[in-house]
Amino acid sequence: MTAMGRIWNAYKVELTKAARSRYTWLLPLLLIATVCLMPLSQPIARDGAADYRFIGYATRAAVNIVGLIMLVAYSAALISPELGSGTACMSLLRPLHRHEFVAAKLLLSFTYAAVIVVIAGAASWVVAALFGDLTGVSYGGEAVYSNLSMLRAYALGLVLALFPLCASAAYGVMVSSMTRSTGAAVGSAVGVWVLLDVVKYPLRIAPFLFSTWVETPWNVFVGRADGLDPEWLPDAAMVVVVSLVWTVIFSVAAAFSVSRRNLQA
Repeated sequence: MTAMGRIWNAYKVELTKAARSRYTWLLPLLLIATVCLMPLSQPIARDGAADYRFIGYATRAAVNIVGLIMLVAYSAALISPELGSGTACMSLLRPLHRHEFVAAKLLLSFTYAAVIVVIAGAASWVVAALFGDLTGVSYGGEAVYSNLSMLRAYALGLVLALFPLCASAAYGVMVSSMTRSTGAAVGSAVGVWVLLDVVKYPLRIAPFLFSTWVETPWNVFVGRADGLDPEWLPDAAMVVVVSLVWTVIFSVAAAFSVSRRNLQA
């Protein structure tokens, strides 16, 4: 069997294990609950005024606060439990090379990232459609953006949002590969993330960190909701490039870490 075939089979096994875990289903429920509670802080109503601003507000709150923290924690718990219990050795008896084992974990974390944006996006649009108005953006009585145009801008933002989320997932997997303790992995991943957010601006390294760009994918959609005409570039390019670079770095580091470890419990 080829390397891709082994990774694909391992990925399917990971999906099956994830589907059986209660924690896997916790995040979708939290995302939906977050969006459903957003009208309390960003009211919407059927008053003839478009509620795209609510969609942007709810999506960013669900994805960039709840979803991001849960994704990092989830990814940080993917490898460390198997290192601690020694079950990683059993996975490598299929046969499966160590870097393929890590690749399957990364694919699972990327899938979880995709689930986050899809669920948060769907919930935001459904709530806005049920309780608000989605009739396009008007300014001074003149139509500026149609509902279809706003939907397209949102869809592109959704795709862009996947890049920093995948970098976040790879970061969690990397941290998970460096310890046998799940608690230590999750605590370290979240703690280092918070620390970097505090020091990145004083140290002037913010533009080079993927975490700086997690809000950027939604800027165009939110700007258009206010009747403005923001440009996609160059910010969209920075989101993609910076996130991809860090995704590769974290993925390689995770594979290297597992390749050098003694997998015996």
